[in-house]
Amino acid sequence: MADETTLIPMANQLLTCLCDLLDTYPNPPANCCLRTGDLTIQDVDADSALDKVCCPGLAYVRIGNMYPSSTFPLPDTEPAKGNGCFPVAWAVELTLGVVRCVPGMGTHAGPSCTDWTVAAQTDANDMEAMRKALCCWGPLLPRGRLWLAGTSTVNLTADCIERSMPVLVGLPRCC
Repeated sequence: MADETTLIPMANQLLTCLCDLLDTYPNPPANCCLRTGDLTIQDVDADSALDKVCCPGLAYVRIGNMYPSSTFPLPDTEPAKGNGCFPVAWAVELTLGVVRCVPGMGTHAGPSCTDWTVAAQTDANDMEAMRKALCCWGPLLPRGRLWLAGTSTVNLTADCIERSMPVLVGLPRCC
């Protein structure tokens, strides 16, 4: 049975904060969901060749790597020595992200200066929503659950621009 100290409730709280805050800006993403893995695939419907993610917009929290971390956020380097309750804690990587298309991409003329300006403003709004989402989420974490934000990055892939920010969160040991 899941409780408030498990991963999925924490990831869902972060996702709710992110999506609620993105809704306060113009042009919020049409989709908002949990993802898993080391990257977010910008889905295209193979039957219709329709963009299902990029241009409608996707906000996500992606569940990534987990490792033993008795001294958060550092990974443990020593094996457990006869202690069935080692490690003291775990670290899990969550990534906040938003995927959007650049206006004008895929057209013969390509994006104009105005299109790039709109993309930059939207990206700035997404970064601000991510920052505020962390401020919303931190107080919701159970006492003693540490978190550490990483560096926000932006990637341009084909017609899509993706803004993401990793966050490490501490989880309790099993016993």
